[in-house]
Amino acid sequence: MSSSKKMVIDWNGHYRFVAKNEKGLKVNFDAPIAFGGAESALSPMENVLASLAACSSIHLISLLKEQEQKVTGYSVEIHAERQEEPPRTFTKIQIHYIIKGINLNNAVVQKAVETAEGNYWSVGTMLKKAVSITSSFEILKD
Repeated sequence: MSSSKKMVIDWNGHYRFVAKNEKGLKVNFDAPIAFGGAESALSPMENVLASLAACSSIHLISLLKEQEQKVTGYSVEIHAERQEEPPRTFTKIQIHYIIKGINLNNAVVQKAVETAEGNYWSVGTMLKKAVSITSSFEILKD
């Protein structure tokens, strides 16, 4: 069974836009200065990277909680390379998960990362068809 999503994008002048979902939740966009924007919000391509990291993060945190890992801090660093010429698509994406906690088990964290980036990684699954995505993680003791 499939589901559908609807987004409405409204222009807020210059190169600023706001996207709204069916619940009224919003995300702002702006173009980079090099393209005439004011960089008052993330660019569409930056939002793609943020969505990729957020998608895996939701699953990863959920899996770590299920495995009773005591996570006290979490962040993701994501780096991407783009083509110089239009269309300026990503050519490589590297995701680095930084997980802080108490007595975190390296094997459990590694399995959780692999699972989070597996069958349920909607954004990553779409992007992997077009770009190389690699990941790594580090554990920090709290």
